[in-house]
Amino acid sequence: MSAKSRKRLFHAMRAMICVAAVYLVAQGVTWNDEVRLRSGERLMGRVAENGDAVTVEHSGGETRVLSRTSVVLDKKGSPGITYGLRTAWGRSRKGLLLLAILVNLPVVLLQALRFRWLLGAQGITVSFWECLKLSLAGNFLNFATPLGSHAGDAFKAYFVSLHTDRRTEAVTTVVLDRIVGLGTLLLVTGLIVFLSPSTGPLSVLKPYVAGAGCLGLVGTGIYASPWFHRLRIPVVWVGRFAWLAHLRRADAAVRALAGRWSVLAASIALTAFLQGLALTAYLLTALALSLNAGWREVPEFFAYFYTGSLIQALPGPPQGLGTVELAYRLLFAPFGSPSQIVCMALAIRIVVFICALPGLLVTLTGSYRPQDVPAVDFDSPSPSASSKSDLACTG
Repeated sequence: MSAKSRKRLFHAMRAMICVAAVYLVAQGVTWNDEVRLRSGERLMGRVAENGDAVTVEHSGGETRVLSRTSVVLDKKGSPGITYGLRTAWGRSRKGLLLLAILVNLPVVLLQALRFRWLLGAQGITVSFWECLKLSLAGNFLNFATPLGSHAGDAFKAYFVSLHTDRRTEAVTTVVLDRIVGLGTLLLVTGLIVFLSPSTGPLSVLKPYVAGAGCLGLVGTGIYASPWFHRLRIPVVWVGRFAWLAHLRRADAAVRALAGRWSVLAASIALTAFLQGLALTAYLLTALALSLNAGWREVPEFFAYFYTGSLIQALPGPPQGLGTVELAYRLLFAPFGSPSQIVCMALAIRIVVFICALPGLLVTLTGSYRPQDVPAVDFDSPSPSASSKSDLACTG
């Protein structure tokens, strides 16, 4: 099978996964509200709860007033009323949604600062302003376009390499930036799960988190071991395959960052903080959609949002379209109706999209380019084979 055919097959599989996930998400989602009565009858319409009475307004204009005692109670003692999309969105608290946007806005500033720190660990000096422009444009390509969840990484890798003659190290830094973000997600998720009560809903995740942690420790141990350090590629091979030389330089860049413990620790701490800001914005969105969450449920909500972020970072539909929503449907089922959960997932995407919009201005103006570099045609091939091989690592 040719490379072109494999690429088409991969995109076809991504589309199939997206369609299947969206289909499963749509199950149980309704436009109107539903009331389940003790008699077994189900009424559809617009529902309003007024004390001991429940009013159902049908689409034809007919209104029916019911006693609350005639409505089925669920396991928690709540009335069997499922709110549809219209009511879930109509009742949402727009002030909390605005607050979620404001909380999420500073995240890109912290991403730019982390990127600058990681570049500095490689001896590459790029101003915070340039890192911010690259981060803004990268976020816009990631979150606001259908190009895929790694399009922004490829963009940053190419254009940051124009700021230095150490292009392999610059491209590797973009990959390391993604690894630090993903690794911190796994670390914080593991801490939340292991600190949760053994009888709580998160306890079922403990074996999986422990397994992932062990695999990570084993892989890190092998990579850091003296035995692995002693492995050498014959010089004749390095001369024959140019990409091996770039691979060795990338390996040296990884070890350079590992040797800068202060930079690495500060980057992880900064990542945990910016992810906390983003997930606080997600929590505000959930509260705006009236999902049933108190202070006790905050760690559980954060763990579920972290899980959604991990799914979003995996290869698959762009930005986990469909797969993230399906995960939310399963994880948040005890806290709201399917329509509420879908509205929450949509609102989170809107919040992220709005916060990514400043990157559109950066992209349109071309201000992400270094001043002394001419305009670049996006349709032209990459300037070097090394960039292509290194960018493949971002997937």
